[in-house]
Amino acid sequence: MSDVDLVISGGQVVFPDGVVQADVAASGGTIAAIGAPGTLSGDRVIEADGLHVFPGIIDPHVHLQTFQDPFDVNVETETRNAAVGGVTTMIPTLLNREDASVSFLDYFPWARRAVEERSLIDAAFGAVIGTSKQIEELPRMARECGICSYKFYMAYTRDEAAVFGILAVDDAQFLDGLRTVRQIGRPAMAMVHAENMSIIHNLKSRYIEAGRDDLKAWTDARPDLAEEEATRRAIWYCKETGSRLYIVHMTIGRGVQWVRDAQAEGVDVIAETCPHYLVLTKYDNDKVGSLGKVNPPLRDERSQELLWEGLRDGTVSCLGSDHSTVVPKADKVRSSIWDAVPGFPGMGMLLPIMLSEGYHKGRLSLEQLSAILTRNNARTYGIWPRKGAIRVGSDADFALVDLEQERVVTPEYMQSAADWGLYDGWNLKGWPVCTIVRGEVVMRDGKIVGSPSHGTYVPRHPA
Repeated sequence: MSDVDLVISGGQVVFPDGVVQADVAASGGTIAAIGAPGTLSGDRVIEADGLHVFPGIIDPHVHLQTFQDPFDVNVETETRNAAVGGVTTMIPTLLNREDASVSFLDYFPWARRAVEERSLIDAAFGAVIGTSKQIEELPRMARECGICSYKFYMAYTRDEAAVFGILAVDDAQFLDGLRTVRQIGRPAMAMVHAENMSIIHNLKSRYIEAGRDDLKAWTDARPDLAEEEATRRAIWYCKETGSRLYIVHMTIGRGVQWVRDAQAEGVDVIAETCPHYLVLTKYDNDKVGSLGKVNPPLRDERSQELLWEGLRDGTVSCLGSDHSTVVPKADKVRSSIWDAVPGFPGMGMLLPIMLSEGYHKGRLSLEQLSAILTRNNARTYGIWPRKGAIRVGSDADFALVDLEQERVVTPEYMQSAADWGLYDGWNLKGWPVCTIVRGEVVMRDGKIVGSPSHGTYVPRHPA
């Protein structure tokens, strides 16, 4: 094939339904052919013997505006972190924190420009919705901007709202949002951060007064019950409105069964969890301390077991990093758990954690891992088969993985702007050694080799 730009030769290609040794060819940024080993040739050849070829990882849950630097600066620094971890597409949730009075319709061109001028990887957008005016604008955001996922917070009131500049919605606004999403149609969906804040504020004040100050105290102040109540209410609202609901960062084990039951009834509800809820618990204060402070909080081993089970049987179909809080470690670890900034960077850790803690520990197969980190995220967010697939015509996005490589995690290797990471010091097995975005190598052996303006915006217009 004389017009082929790139051939990945002899790798084990990881499809959601099997692993096959094959050559994959790319031309003009898309996949041109898939053939038997040694049958394809091109201008550039990457020998992938001994490596596994995944579709480029998609991180559907990214925050690039919840910390000190503005969105455009964070796009440049944090997509380095993403590329190191094999992520080729991110879906940051826009917050327009730079000027909250600006409509997303006016804010969007600047955000898109930031991706196209400063990102190593491709990006679609979601948006945090906190006002009735923003809900009214959702159909235009979908049609004109290709933004079809909208995050509603049943959380962040009083003092917590000030930390991130996020406005929680009341139930009437959330219902309006769900009805509007239904009218827009797929792939539009309402994303929900489900926590009952009236329960949480009461408990927080009690535990602060009692002098409690550790990771478990943070979880106890945001108990399972607070997330369970809000999750069940959100599912009920989704069922009543006939809308489409995406539960972000689900931590509660009992929630898996509620989602399973709702799906069986035909309710259009999707569940996502995050790696930290699968590998850390509220009892890990000695391991991570205040670095592990996050909302919702870390839970217990029983919830972990049920979340892993949900991933295996497909009830929990999506996985995201909830990448956030790129602040210096000194700002993260302050005087107590109560004033530490919640969240942590994590885009680049999605694949390494899931390979080491999921695949190598027998919790997930490579095929399941490929589906969860690529195809499912792409289908849910309306970018499949352009993204999340190794098939002719799809974007030539790949993560080439050495399943046997072991590496100790360090901030220097992960290349976020943060001088720390939640998994610093962990020895993980299974790492991407090459990340390819639309046919261009952007990371090789941990070194960034791509252009910071290679990324492009991926719109998601209603069907």
